[in-house]
Amino acid sequence: MAKHSRGVAYGAWLLLAISIVALIVAAINTFNVGNGIAYTPGTYLVLFSTAMLVIGSLLITFVRSMPRWLSGLIAFLLLIDLLGTGLASYLLEATILVWLMVAGLVAWLIHVFADPASGKRSHPTATNREAMTS
Repeated sequence: MAKHSRGVAYGAWLLLAISIVALIVAAINTFNVGNGIAYTPGTYLVLFSTAMLVIGSLLITFVRSMPRWLSGLIAFLLLIDLLGTGLASYLLEATILVWLMVAGLVAWLIHVFADPASGKRSHPTATNREAMTS
């Protein structure tokens, strides 16, 4: 069986880029006095949850040698973070953040379903023994 090189994780990179942009927008919403929601507890919550989104995105983008259960847990927590931040942004009427969370959800779906696996398996149906001998 031929060896395949590890591919680029486009979904993880896209999620990282979206989360960084969302963090900037959340910071602007938190500290811009002219928007009507500045310095409210909701904006601080969105700022904190977006910062956690950046940290989780950094982990799935750069730490490729983590155990499968840990990467699955981080992916699940990122999904919860995307949905929660999107809901809080909707309630704050921060439309740009809502759309960024929708784009982040699309990037998450790409990461979970289309990005190449970080393991040594060369084919989705290959067993561990086959992967080690190839």
